Amino acid sequence: MDNTWVLEQLTAPPTRAALWLTLSFLLAGTSTFLTRLVAPELERFVRIVRWVQVPYFGLILGGLSPRLMGLTLLGWDSRYTLGLIVLVCLLVLLVLIRIRLHTEPDQIDGISLTGQTLSPSLIESCAQEFHWCFLRGAVWELLYISLSTTLSPQYWAVWIAAAISLPGIYVQPSPLSERLLTALVLAATSSLFLVTHSFWLCCFLHMGIRVILLWNEPARQEAV
Repeated sequence: MDNTWVLEQLTAPPTRAALWLTLSFLLAGTSTFLTRLVAPELERFVRIVRWVQVPYFGLILGGLSPRLMGLTLLGWDSRYTLGLIVLVCLLVLLVLIRIRLHTEPDQIDGISLTGQTLSPSLIESCAQEFHWCFLRGAVWELLYISLSTTLSPQYWAVWIAAAISLPGIYVQPSPLSERLLTALVLAATSSLFLVTHSFWLCCFLHMGIRVILLWNEPARQEAV
């Protein structure tokens, strides 16, 4: 087995999507186990690197489709316009909910969804969304082969990828409220991806939800 044969398997359909998915699963299990065993404090950093490195190498080697991952340039047709309207309305609604909670002093203790040290950074949110779009694109390519033309590969790919992502959310060493929020973000960005097929809008929505719901006001931090 030479390097040329391996490269062909990683870049030639229909095997490439399955191989990159398998590689991602193997790295997820191995890196999580070894990191928790040797250096638990590095688990978050290793997880971010893993989320980015597999799709990145898949893209530069030609084994993954940027189009199926939603990495194409934004085109302001009806899909993007509708998706942008939904995105803005959702973020405005979350801001109003946040303001409403902030004006009720007796609910201050219940507003903080997670500890500040465990709140994902914006970089982590972008990396996680990039990983989710990788799963959507890879599963989508696989379904092109297995599904009949009367079914929608994109629809099934998005929700199969969401189901694949749930175990990874569950095993993260974070509070239950944080994991539930991540699952809600996954559902929201998956729905947006169905409409817009855009990583960029999904990433913006992901970061927006995190900033709005997990941001701690300075005044509140001083009072603790």
